[in-house]
Amino acid sequence: MNDNVDDQDMSFAEGEPEQAAAPKAKGAGPGLLKILTVVGIALGAVILIVTVVIVTMGFMNKQGKPVTDIPITESYQAATPVYAYVTTIGEIRTRTIDAEPSSVVVKINLGFDATDKEGPNEITQRLYQIRDFLRGYFSNKKAEDLTPDKEKDLKLELKEDLNNLLTKNGAIKEVLFETLNVVAM
Repeated sequence: MNDNVDDQDMSFAEGEPEQAAAPKAKGAGPGLLKILTVVGIALGAVILIVTVVIVTMGFMNKQGKPVTDIPITESYQAATPVYAYVTTIGEIRTRTIDAEPSSVVVKINLGFDATDKEGPNEITQRLYQIRDFLRGYFSNKKAEDLTPDKEKDLKLELKEDLNNLLTKNGAIKEVLFETLNVVAM
């Protein structure tokens, strides 16, 4: 019986011939399909991103304003605009608030937009108030506050204060010192 079992086992091993491996398909079919899939996904992603950006920019620009506002100040302008000046204020003479006061002589010119007719007229109407304001302004300063290195700050402060006096706020565009003399006594 033992011999019979061994024969059957051997016949199993010898009975079936080996099958040859199936040959691979020739041509570019499977490789081309993979390349087209990757290209299609990339193209779809680019189209999606461009669409999202266009929709977002359209939504942000609905207000009619650019996305970023560029501030236009005197420091960013290529050239200082030409203003119409009021020179009728005259010379102001006063003394500083120091313990040993210094004498201050100042003559100021105020710049307005060339098309603005109300601002210069109001300056003429309020000439005495403005002269009094300027006298008080400079008499409450120390001599060290009226040095040339602080002149820019003085002009800005005067422009703001004088514009607050006028009914049309912001009418004065520039303050110029024709004369600013501070003399120790």
